[in-house]
Amino acid sequence: MATTLLEDIETSRITARIASYREFLDEKSPEAAEAANDFYELIDSIEKTDFSHRLSECRSRAWFMRNSETGQVRVAAKQCRLRWCYHCSEARQQFITQAVTTWWTEAKRPKLLTLTLSHTKEPLTAQIDHLYKSFVKLRNRKFFKQRVGGGVWFFQITYNDKRQEWHPHLHILLDAMFLDQVELKHLWLKITKTSSIVHIRMVHDPEKTLAHNARYAARPSALLKIPQALWPDLFEAFNGRKICGTFGRAKVISLRPVKPENAEQWQSIGGFKTVLHQQNTDPNAKAIWR
Repeated sequence: MATTLLEDIETSRITARIASYREFLDEKSPEAAEAANDFYELIDSIEKTDFSHRLSECRSRAWFMRNSETGQVRVAAKQCRLRWCYHCSEARQQFITQAVTTWWTEAKRPKLLTLTLSHTKEPLTAQIDHLYKSFVKLRNRKFFKQRVGGGVWFFQITYNDKRQEWHPHLHILLDAMFLDQVELKHLWLKITKTSSIVHIRMVHDPEKTLAHNARYAARPSALLKIPQALWPDLFEAFNGRKICGTFGRAKVISLRPVKPENAEQWQSIGGFKTVLHQQNTDPNAKAIWR
């Protein structure tokens, strides 16, 4: 493929229905994209913030980049990095999945532990605080520390519309010796004072289990499944809060993206809109798109 840069020009011969990378992505998940927009418009009206503008700018400008050493092509775009932005969440999920894969697939005794609190009418923030503090206490107990080498945890929140109650819980990927569920339930009840809801199982397909749980690493809940009247509570409860983390030997995993060491090898070879518009008439654009 030629490496000549494509001029970012307009063409009257081709009328594109999609005007930006953002619109291209939105077409894959229109309801989720619309929900994120509605969410931040609501938050802006309450908090007097400007999140919806940041969201609208997210991925509106994008470029195809080519690695001069490997020839690999990828898309680079401006990101809003807002928690409830569907597209930033997807990207973060992919990154964390890749970051955790090596440690998890090499775990000698992979297990999945789920910790849950009993349903209450307590404010969401108070429930999450209680869950997190209880998890820290569990990790510090001798029973747990002696059997667990390390783990990666993900937070999830659901809402029971019939009972009008939140349901916070943690999914934890463990490399651990045998953990008796009866003992775990007893210990969890002793720590939380209210809940003995614990489930642990062996993992026979680490990659599938990771893919399923890593989706909570970026957004702990789907906005479409939460009543809009509760969105302000959701925003307040998660503003600045971690929703995934590592402990023990899994601390070697970095869950924060860093600038790649080979950044200078990536060169722009065309704007997204230009390549999209010219792919049927320009051989370079066609090759880049493919």
